Amino acid sequence: MTRPTRTRRTVLKAAGATLLVTTTAGCSGDNGDDDDGGAEETEDGYEIEPGTTILFEGRTSGWVGIEPEAIEDEQNPTLILEEGEEYEIGWPEGDGTRHNIEIWDEDGDVVEDYETGLTDDPGDDQILAITATEEMAAYRCRPHGSMEGEIRVE
Repeated sequence: MTRPTRTRRTVLKAAGATLLVTTTAGCSGDNGDDDDGGAEETEDGYEIEPGTTILFEGRTSGWVGIEPEAIEDEQNPTLILEEGEEYEIGWPEGDGTRHNIEIWDEDGDVVEDYETGLTDDPGDDQILAITATEEMAAYRCRPHGSMEGEIRVE
């Protein structure tokens, strides 16, 4: 999958000289924070900031990260969420095979009805709005065991 890259050009004039600066969206300045797109990689997984939308491409071989940027191209990344905080998680594109997304506890049961129906065309309704709870252990596509990633709630 190739995603278009947005660029911004800024012309700076100083002492008679002109400087053209081209920046990639999301990388244009230092505000004291690294622009991590809502997540940070740690040795245990990816710490996801509250309010972040977590998107995957649905492939029978596994969930492949799209957003936030830190999980891009990672297969079945471990997500570290903050207890009581809200997130969105789902898949806006796939490989044409029927998938769904569910949030499971350690026993393989769906947590708080956090599940979508099976579809090969995800559309807008394959994104779940969730509140992280300590019983969450995984995100999963029910028919494909290879499409399962760990959730840790801290």
